[in-house]
Amino acid sequence: MKDLEVGCALLIDLVPVFSLLLAVFALCVAYWQIKVGRSSTASAQAHSIYQQYLLMCMENPVLASGKYEPQSDNDEQYAKYTWFFSSMLFAFEQVLEAKPKDEQWKETIKAQLFIHKMHLAKSSTAASNQWYLELQKLIDEVKRSH
Repeated sequence: MKDLEVGCALLIDLVPVFSLLLAVFALCVAYWQIKVGRSSTASAQAHSIYQQYLLMCMENPVLASGKYEPQSDNDEQYAKYTWFFSSMLFAFEQVLEAKPKDEQWKETIKAQLFIHKMHLAKSSTAASNQWYLELQKLIDEVKRSH
């Protein structure tokens, strides 16, 4: 009987330890769920933004080609291209803010920037250094490439 009492007392003494371990485990699971949820949300946001950019490209294939040259000082189509270009950079900035460490997104964006490299080199918008740091790095990298 004495052994049973000692065993019960030991279990009772261990209840706070087990409770603490259970609470720590629950916190770890909750943290993991939040992290996974945020990552999923960020991925969905990046895909949605890029899909909007692709729709803009399909609606404006001449502008999306990156080869449009101004025909005159008052070329309305070139003005549209500069707005297209700014919208593109804004979309890329949002994608990179959502997924800043995703190398696949960086490569995708860099490939698109290469298409518009000619305008990238002369654009005051691209040169403003007011873009999200990860986008600015890609802009600078593309501008330096040959």
